[in-house]
Amino acid sequence: MSQIKSLLIAGASGLTGRALLDMALNDATLERVCVLVRQPLGIQHPKLTELVIDFNELEHYRSVLKADALLCCLGTTIKQAGSEARFKTVDYFYPLQLAMMAKMNGIRRFGVISSLGADAHSRHFYLRTKGQLEKALTALAFDRLVIARPSLLIGQRAEVRLGERLGLIVGRLAGGLLRGKWARYRPISAQAVAWNLLDAIKSDSGQQTLESDVLAAHFAAAHP
Repeated sequence: MSQIKSLLIAGASGLTGRALLDMALNDATLERVCVLVRQPLGIQHPKLTELVIDFNELEHYRSVLKADALLCCLGTTIKQAGSEARFKTVDYFYPLQLAMMAKMNGIRRFGVISSLGADAHSRHFYLRTKGQLEKALTALAFDRLVIARPSLLIGQRAEVRLGERLGLIVGRLAGGLLRGKWARYRPISAQAVAWNLLDAIKSDSGQQTLESDVLAAHFAAAHP
């Protein structure tokens, strides 16, 4: 494990991002946590720095991207974004631009939340976009790159996503039947994804892609 003393989090107001922020603030090994958000979170903590930014003008904030690692939890849905183009802006261009600026600033560790089934050649726009992001991030050659591929996330969102809620109901009912190669399709808690990102980014080097079943297994093993 490498010693990381400072951490940047993009997307700390979302389901997984908020869980990640809580864990980071309670991590005794971290001395400074900086979050990039659109709106103030209303959180006070001695090691927290909050930067309210316009993600459409990311190039203006390059100078503030200073940390040992950056974890990106940005994400939306096509329905929530309003169009495929807007979705790609949030889920592809924002994370990639952050990664490129981080690399230019000497940040050697980057982690991102992708998706189960991400594939740059998928016929499904959502999965293709996620796969294209993974490919672009890999090309940046970070010393350490962590890609989490969760299934449906369990947790209390600020907004209601009906499709996800129905999926969670079905997933929970069928969860016991999803075994072996199908285990990765079980819904997973945002806590598990956040914990894995924070834990894995501290590892020494290389790229690591964590499928949903692996995320769940690692979290369960660390929290018996």
